[in-house]
Formats: sequence, C-alpha cells, structure tokens
Amino acid sequence: MAQVTETNTAERNDQNMNTKDFLIGALIGGIVGATTALFLAPKSGKELRDDLNIQAMQLKEKSSQFKDTAVEKGNEWAAVAKEKTSALSQAVQTNDLVNKVKNLRTAGESEQAETSDAGTTAEDVNQKLEETKKAFDETEQNMSK
Repeated sequence: MAQVTETNTAERNDQNMNTKDFLIGALIGGIVGATTALFLAPKSGKELRDDLNIQAMQLKEKSSQFKDTAVEKGNEWAAVAKEKTSALSQAVQTNDLVNKVKNLRTAGESEQAETSDAGTTAEDVNQKLEETKKAFDETEQNMSK
C-alpha cells in the first residue's frame, strides 16, 4: 500500500514538473518569437527605436502608477492595523488590570464572582477581536474595488 502511494506521488510530481517545464518553455518561446517578429518587421531602424521608446515610456508610467497605488494601499493597511492594534492593546491592558484586581481581593470572596468577572473580560476581548476582523475585512473589500 505504501509503495502504491509513493508511486502515485512520484507520478504526480513528474506530471507537475512536465506542466511546469511546458509553461516555462512556452513563455520563453513566446518572448523569443515576439522579439524576432519585432526585429524582422518591415520598419526602419528609426521607426523601431521610436516605437520601443514609446512603449518603454508607457511601461515606466504604468509601473509608477502601480508603485503609487501599492504605497497608498500599504499606508492604509498600516494605519488600520495600527488603530486595531491600539484597541487590542487597550483591551489586553484592561484584562491585565482586572487580573491584578482579582489577585488583590480578599480570600472571603466566592470563586463564582471571579469566574463571572473573567467571563466578562474575555467577552470584551473577543468583541474587540471581532471588531478588528470586521475592520480588516472591510478594508480588504475597499482595497479590492
């Protein structure tokens, strides 16, 4: 049984490797073909250089736009993450404070009261986590638009 599983895994790996090799070959072949067609096109050298310069400038502009968009989105995500981290930090600090207060309580208090306080604190932390998750989801949806 183990040998059959190993054989199936090896066959899948070979198939994945063949697909990968084919895609790499097709990509390289496409690039070589496009370059050859470009250089063998019935244009003068000056026209070809002008076309290449225009395309290079367009590519530079598009890459600059992509960079600006990426920086903008990254800054937005960082701001949201910082805001939510601050909220979570405050929730954790509140939880720590509650735990310190619990430790200072006298021995006469019942264990049931401590459990109900701990549940409320855990509930607050869970609520903050849910709010953070919703904010990240909303930000992600806004970014993808």
